[in-house]
Amino acid sequence: MPVGKSPLALYDQTIIRRPAATVDPAWIARTAPGGHISVPLRTGYHPAVPLTLTVQHNGVASGRFAPLPISALPWEPGCPCGLGPADDAAFFVGLTLPDVRRFLLHNGAPDTHSLWLTSPDDSWAEVTRPHGVAPRILQGGERRLWDEVMRAWRRWERLGRPRSEQLGVTITPSARWSWAHESTMPVASLR
Repeated sequence: MPVGKSPLALYDQTIIRRPAATVDPAWIARTAPGGHISVPLRTGYHPAVPLTLTVQHNGVASGRFAPLPISALPWEPGCPCGLGPADDAAFFVGLTLPDVRRFLLHNGAPDTHSLWLTSPDDSWAEVTRPHGVAPRILQGGERRLWDEVMRAWRRWERLGRPRSEQLGVTITPSARWSWAHESTMPVASLR
């Protein structure tokens, strides 16, 4: 609390340093209209990316993500199973499938890795791709997680491959969604 301020005073800027899976409505309530909220937002599919929201008078907050840092991990164009964790496509997939968790595993061979996907309903997928060989895909549970990832990836392609700074979030008292290019172009509902 600012020194000499009432406990009910609103902040001009709220900075959250710890990555969060969602924007807490209390942050919006405690930030003055015209103020900003900065928070690294993470998904189960992608590491956290800084998000800056501007709070409006009606309890709505909206804003864009920061650009992604350059990744040292490889990415194979045309194949989502090779997405490195700091890739714009992987970030988009994480925004559209917020409950899907991704794990990259290496079996010791330098050219082989496995991508594991899980969800809270115990659905799973494993994609193994030896270098130069078509991926082997196994899926189980109620959902077909790899199929969902492929649909999200194709949607990212159709939207013109938006970079992270072309993506954003809008939160109202009754809804929250992620968007591409403009806040009027929703891509997914958020929790």
